[in-house]
Amino acid sequence: MRYILVVGCGKAGKELALEFARTENVVMVDKDLKALDTLGDDFNGKKIWGDVLDVNVLENAGIKDADALFLLTGNDNLNLVVGKVAKRKYGVEKIVLQVNDIVKKRIFREEGLTIVNRTYLIVEVLKKCIS
Repeated sequence: MRYILVVGCGKAGKELALEFARTENVVMVDKDLKALDTLGDDFNGKKIWGDVLDVNVLENAGIKDADALFLLTGNDNLNLVVGKVAKRKYGVEKIVLQVNDIVKKRIFREEGLTIVNRTYLIVEVLKKCIS
């Protein structure tokens, strides 16, 4: 089983964590306790309440053992900083960032991080609907 960290328990983060928890070891990290509670009692993973800018929070979440890290906080700059720390300090190989500002996409990609932009994805799916 892979060890997967998901940071940001919004809509996408929650659904991703619930999906992965069926077959993988998952840790969800969020600084909003109410957001973590939305995972429910049946969530088959670990919940960490804290700010990922705190290295202790990352280490308590198991960043050293992570096979993959998903950064879905809604804050592009926070996602980039934590992604760079995870890659450079902890050697996490698979890091996926949600990026809202399409202009930042190029900058983030230069760091060797996988970028996901919702607007871009929706446009691509919509284009396929008529092709």
